Amino acid sequence: MPSKPLSDDILLDTIRLYTEYGSVREAARIANLNANTFQTRLNLARDKFGDPSTLATNLKNLVADGYEVPAYSHLTKTIHGEPIWIKAKKAEMAYWAAIKETIETREPKAIDIPPPRVGTLDGNDIVPWLNIGDAHIGMYAHEAEAAANFDLKIAKSEIIQASFDLIDMAPDCDTMVINELGDGTHYENMRAETERSGHKLDADGRFPKMIEYYLDIMEAIIEKALHKARQVHVIINQGNHSETNDYWAAIHFRRMYSRLGETRVKVLPNTNPFIGYRMGKTFVLVHHGHKAKPETLRQVMSTDYAVDWGEAEFRYIDGGHIHHFSAKELGGAQWESFNNLAPVDKHAHDGGWRSKQAMTLVLRSRTYGELGRYKMPIEKVWDRIREVNPAHYVPAPKRAFQG
Repeated sequence: MPSKPLSDDILLDTIRLYTEYGSVREAARIANLNANTFQTRLNLARDKFGDPSTLATNLKNLVADGYEVPAYSHLTKTIHGEPIWIKAKKAEMAYWAAIKETIETREPKAIDIPPPRVGTLDGNDIVPWLNIGDAHIGMYAHEAEAAANFDLKIAKSEIIQASFDLIDMAPDCDTMVINELGDGTHYENMRAETERSGHKLDADGRFPKMIEYYLDIMEAIIEKALHKARQVHVIINQGNHSETNDYWAAIHFRRMYSRLGETRVKVLPNTNPFIGYRMGKTFVLVHHGHKAKPETLRQVMSTDYAVDWGEAEFRYIDGGHIHHFSAKELGGAQWESFNNLAPVDKHAHDGGWRSKQAMTLVLRSRTYGELGRYKMPIEKVWDRIREVNPAHYVPAPKRAFQG
């Protein structure tokens, strides 16, 4: 008796299985048929519907570019004659089986790892930059109001400790830069105000006392740097709290070291608020940050110092002013604002301004730009001071009211 003709549903399902699994043997296994029977059905399906690859192409042409057919639905009937949609998608069993086999059969490979190259930094190539964020020497803060105490004595102890430790971390070098980023002093006149805006500020002591502390601190840092570097370059940036003090402080140190015959110290002119510093392929622009935004500073850098901009491969813009760390890639230059060590005063505290307290030493290469940095967070500064002076003030953690 001749066999019953196969239905279109069976023939289409044969094409589907063959298309999804790629071989007669695997498709036959899924269909629970022997390979010869499945091949016979596939031949009949090809005669009626065409080659499976052509059918797949026709299906793909039905969807928009950039999309694919992850599954298809087929209308058929149950054994009781009821219409039913069967939705099918490609099985992933074979894929995961292949992954499992790869993992289980992989043998470890011998990797040739060269011995470590232990080298020291080239002191002729590396120029350490001690970036002193807004020091605000002369600021007064009361813990009950601003979460921390601050005065001239605290400022001096903490700034000198952080600076000395960072300088000790630097390699012996030809040149070191002391970059005082502005607002080294907290106010500018006998009334404890800023000269430009006339803001009344919380001040510790009197104006002459603040100036004496500032000069003592800066001189100590410069002298410490001379123990590590053949020459020390000092930059005192114009700050919005300290602008008039910054002018005469730069003149003071320039004349003092000239009188002493100390040719190893060079204090850069600071009448221009945008100070360019070039060392080989590395170019740095320094500006406190109160007069121009980062994008404008990039324009100033590339316009005012066009030759240096063109010749340099590594370009940096250093600033302070906002007290917290922030950085931007500006298309050819990297801008960064550095943290400061001082806590906030009452005005900043009540305004909700918060930032991490730290000082940073950046290791810049004449050849390769920045190669690394060291940071002294205020917590480490406190620990270092208390190794010698256990009574040094450290603010207590602020705690919420317990109801």
